[in-house]
Amino acid sequence: MKALRLEVDRQLRLVDVEVPAIQANELLIKTGAATICTSDINDIRENPFGIQLPVILGHEAAGTVAEVGEQVKGFCVGDRVATHPVHPCGKCAACREGFSHLCLQMGHFGLNMPGTFAEYYRVREDRARKIQDKVDFPTASLAEPASVCLEALAQARLATGDSLLIIGDGPFGQIIARLAVALPLSKVVIAGWDSFRLSFARQALPLNTKGVADPVALMKEAVGGDGYPAVILAVGSPQAFADGLKCLKPKGRLVVFSAISGQTSVDLFYVHIKELEIIGSCNDQDRLDEAVRMLSDPSLALSELITHRFTLADYRRAFELAEIGKGEALKVSFVF
Repeated sequence: MKALRLEVDRQLRLVDVEVPAIQANELLIKTGAATICTSDINDIRENPFGIQLPVILGHEAAGTVAEVGEQVKGFCVGDRVATHPVHPCGKCAACREGFSHLCLQMGHFGLNMPGTFAEYYRVREDRARKIQDKVDFPTASLAEPASVCLEALAQARLATGDSLLIIGDGPFGQIIARLAVALPLSKVVIAGWDSFRLSFARQALPLNTKGVADPVALMKEAVGGDGYPAVILAVGSPQAFADGLKCLKPKGRLVVFSAISGQTSVDLFYVHIKELEIIGSCNDQDRLDEAVRMLSDPSLALSELITHRFTLADYRRAFELAEIGKGEALKVSFVF
């Protein structure tokens, strides 16, 4: 089969490899679509997780069951499924305590398991879900992104009538905003630097803060100047982190959804006098079923976020667009 593999020289190449053999509790998926994530770009550029190369990249995907392991019960050849890349071990301390999404020994597509930028991939049966026929594969590939965005909203602990600020106008910021406007909130604001991406905000209030002398004042002004009970950081920027902290009301929560590499300074005096919380959001705690239901919700229109579709052979253009085409692309998907 054809697959996109990150080689030891940190180059991405289209290669011929064997179709993966599945274990008794796994499904073989004929890939329908696999979508590029920012973390795929980071893996190529920086390899922050120390992936042992070579590896087939990709983790956001959906497709058709091509083979069923002998112990699998709930799936048949021909089923259309969305899949989740995180495979908890079920045995470590985190899993035993109910935090399998933070598993200490997890398997993960594109990290220590073959990824989904390939004509076939294997997945454990508990990490797959059937999808409705009306949901196309590129949209279904957003099941895991929607899952982790639901986790970010859960970490924000929003109450009825609260306002929410999302900093970051990329794909995840947009998904969080679309999920948030379905909640009983008084206002959802999404701030970013690109007019094209902010045009996807729908019912959320878009704020373009690029070049603004005081972005914190602008973001607070959107809710009367008092600030927000919760801010979700959907961009990996130390400056955005600092701005988000300043946008909080007393007792507010800053949810760090996007990872920030390196050291980030924190004004702990400000945290102290406002009694603020800084809380992480990583993977998702059993939100896949809810996410799959949302894929077919017309009010969310998640399919709009897939702006470009390519064949695997066009991977160079696809990755170029995903990395630097912020003014014309949001989610870029490989369609098989």
